[in-house]
Amino acid sequence: MKNKNRRRISCLLSAVLLLVMSFGFGTFAGAEESDSSKPVVWIVGDSTVSAFTDNYYYPRYGWGTQIDKYLDGTFEVKNIALSGRSSTSYTADKEYGELIAGMKKGDFLLVGFGHNDEKAESGRYTNPNGDYKTAGSFANSLYENYIKPAQAAGTTVVLCTPIVRRTADGNWSDSQLHVTAASGEFEGGSYPQAIINLGKDLNVPVVDMTSLTKKLYDSLGAAETVNLHAWTSSKPESVDNTHTNIWGGTYNAYLVTKTIKELNVAGLAEHIIDAKAPTKSDVLKSNPDYKESEYSNDLKDSELWANAGIFKGTVFGNVGGNDKIASKFKLESLDNGNINIAVNGAGKIAGTADGIAMYYYRVPANSNFTITAKATVNSFTSNDQVSFGLMARDDMYIDQNNNNTLGDYVAAGPLKLTKKGSVWNCFARKSGALTQGGTCTNEIKAGETYNLKIESNTDGYACTFGNEETITGGFDFKLTSVDSEYVYVGMYVARSADVTFSDVKLVVDGKEITSAGEPENPTPGEPENPTPGEPENPAPEQPAKPETPAEQPATDPVVSDNNGVETGDSYHMVWYIAAMTLTAGIACVELKRKKTFDK
Repeated sequence: MKNKNRRRISCLLSAVLLLVMSFGFGTFAGAEESDSSKPVVWIVGDSTVSAFTDNYYYPRYGWGTQIDKYLDGTFEVKNIALSGRSSTSYTADKEYGELIAGMKKGDFLLVGFGHNDEKAESGRYTNPNGDYKTAGSFANSLYENYIKPAQAAGTTVVLCTPIVRRTADGNWSDSQLHVTAASGEFEGGSYPQAIINLGKDLNVPVVDMTSLTKKLYDSLGAAETVNLHAWTSSKPESVDNTHTNIWGGTYNAYLVTKTIKELNVAGLAEHIIDAKAPTKSDVLKSNPDYKESEYSNDLKDSELWANAGIFKGTVFGNVGGNDKIASKFKLESLDNGNINIAVNGAGKIAGTADGIAMYYYRVPANSNFTITAKATVNSFTSNDQVSFGLMARDDMYIDQNNNNTLGDYVAAGPLKLTKKGSVWNCFARKSGALTQGGTCTNEIKAGETYNLKIESNTDGYACTFGNEETITGGFDFKLTSVDSEYVYVGMYVARSADVTFSDVKLVVDGKEITSAGEPENPTPGEPENPTPGEPENPAPEQPAKPETPAEQPATDPVVSDNNGVETGDSYHMVWYIAAMTLTAGIACVELKRKKTFDK
């Protein structure tokens, strides 16, 4: 009896062992078949290349997110492009370290910088003049930071010039084509040409996306190119003329891969599928999770706060109740023309809530503006929710306690004041998320006066607080998600501070605003009735549904189930485990029969 039990236990253990081994085998087999064994197409660049998580009507998609649609599956695609980066500032990010450590023989590197290298800021600017041996030049940055380490690793580089910024009227400015003028110490020049020259000097293939996208936009016309770009709301006036949507990102990926195939880049060209240009009807879909904001910009004047010159006063957001608006806040115009805003322990700038006092002026959304001021800090409480400075935002409310006013904005001011050595230098809120601009190098002190500035640009906004570094990285978005007609700019204070603002100056479209209501109406923007539904095909191409084995691009990033294991592989694994377990059972039965026969 004991021997029989031992044999049964032995059989059971054998079955369990085989079951465990089958799991182990499946795990190891899965590891061997993972993408890590494939050669990699690395993609670096700025926001026109990178991925986003937007709640826009037409969310932003850089072309790097769609490259895999035009490859045959031989390569793993790693798009590690980041919004707001230049070829030099990107090297400070962990993604750059991942690139340098990960590149290997047989890989490819697609490089798409330029939009931010042209920014007249010490942290991002590179000079478009000079060759790859010229220190400080765009060409030198691309060579030293990307081409040189890639070639050392055995990785082939493909350079891409920046895509155009969209023209709303069909006329092209130098800025839209990435040709800049000198600005102070920062020299101007052509960034696309710098890349083309670099490619010729080093025999590195170049995809001239500037010329390709200009040709595409000219063939489509301004009324149709609005549908290649992100819309922050369902209104075409909210179009983002820098960043593409899913159709634009897919079309640009098609142009990149098509050109690489035409250039016959060895090792990659043969793995690019034959495809036709993607059509709007096949690709462009609005965000199914987008919710139209219930908002009216028909604002009444405050009954509590008198106007201060061109600026109107208000208190709104999470301020602790409507009764706190009159008792905890003070907004007034002083006799000398200065403006004072004082808050006594109410409101906040926090991760999930805003409550502020603000003197605002509304600027047409399609206008360019610069607002400057000096802020003298009379007093403040050291608290992480205290803030003051200049703000530009996409919504405005008049004297109301409202816990849901998390509109998009940029702020030229400090935050997290208790964090010595880590105080935020400017900040922004986008799609509800509060993000840090930079870190203050100087202590915030009562009695000090700080110079403030917010300036709009073709991609977004530049914010300056005091003598700190000007912040633009991460501020490259339009303030039109809630109100597509106006941007609200002015001075603000939150939580617990008393601040006097002086020398306030607002310039809109090159003209200083000195009287309220000027400019009175929104600037003419996009055509009233663009056609987001019916495609208008460009002349040089007859777009058709991409002939790819992959699924058509969706408006939201695809989320894989089963922890990355394909459904078919899961079924195979189940059958394999079942078969191994059955085999173990049969072996036990045969062993028992053999023992009985031997007796």
